[in-house]
Amino acid sequence: MLNMREKMKKQEIDFVVTWLDSSDPEWQKEYNHYKKESESDSDHSAARYRDWDLFRYWFRAVELYAPWVHKVFLVTNGTIPQWLNTEHSKLVLVNHKDYIPQELLPTFNSCTIELHMNKIKGLSEQFVYFNDDCYLNGPITPEYYFKNGLPCDRNKESFFNVARYSPNDRFNTYISMFTDVGVLNGHFERPNVIKKSLRRWFGPHLGWSGLFISCVVTMYRFRRFVGFKARHNEQPFLRSVWDEAWHEEPDMLNKSCTRFREDVILNPYFFRYWQFATNRFHPVNLCGTEKFQLIPGNVESIKKALGSRKIKSLCLNDCNFCTDNDFQRIKKVLHEHFEKKFPQKSAFEK
Repeated sequence: MLNMREKMKKQEIDFVVTWLDSSDPEWQKEYNHYKKESESDSDHSAARYRDWDLFRYWFRAVELYAPWVHKVFLVTNGTIPQWLNTEHSKLVLVNHKDYIPQELLPTFNSCTIELHMNKIKGLSEQFVYFNDDCYLNGPITPEYYFKNGLPCDRNKESFFNVARYSPNDRFNTYISMFTDVGVLNGHFERPNVIKKSLRRWFGPHLGWSGLFISCVVTMYRFRRFVGFKARHNEQPFLRSVWDEAWHEEPDMLNKSCTRFREDVILNPYFFRYWQFATNRFHPVNLCGTEKFQLIPGNVESIKKALGSRKIKSLCLNDCNFCTDNDFQRIKKVLHEHFEKKFPQKSAFEK
């Protein structure tokens, strides 16, 4: 009986999702107070905090498309949506102060909130992390995220994550991704990683372009990883990998946890890369995911994606190229189409 319970526990998959009510007066008061005190050139962009008011549809999609999920951990600063049914048996409310060191609070840096998630009490070994801009768009099974106890992912290497600076968007996430790879290279040598699992680094899941890059990097005897293809969708993780990475690299992880977001910090991709470097992932050819920036030119594509059976999940990413006027117009259109797709309240709503 004990072995059966342990086996069931290992198979449990939790979802973790972060959410913020940027319209909350108390949050705004704290934000403005600490923003004035901040001496660094931190990222204070509005796109980091705008609320598109689509979060109820995130829960409707989870209930409809992933009813097998074990627990849903909702991480907030203590404020929760008024419509949320806090009595739902699968819902676990997590306050920042429950797992983030007190000296870092309040924080307005999403990476500070994310990098400590392995410290959330009761979180399963297998979990999937969602930003609140990532939505399930079709039915999925547990095997979509984990096979044989390992997160499903595609370790396609890339030379092409080239950073671009603009006053509106600064460096986006590229500097953090470079930092992630740079710190990874301080702990692992690429040839040694590959020798331990050739099929993961030269498998058909990489596609012809991925295999070509792997061969080129190997042929020129690169001892370091050069980078990985970006993926801004929900991400499956092993909690033990986060624990291990924190144990091995506490210095840079701690330096990345600031009150406001800096450019040269680690972000959660670091743990994804650590899973690659320790060969703790199940190789798959990722398909059925899409990412769109929320700008007027993408609205029609988003509408089509919401109606597509081939697309399993969507990321609708806010950005500084979306003006306040654009924000209001796009928000209205998205509400109409999400309501059409998910008209029924979920049990997560009152």
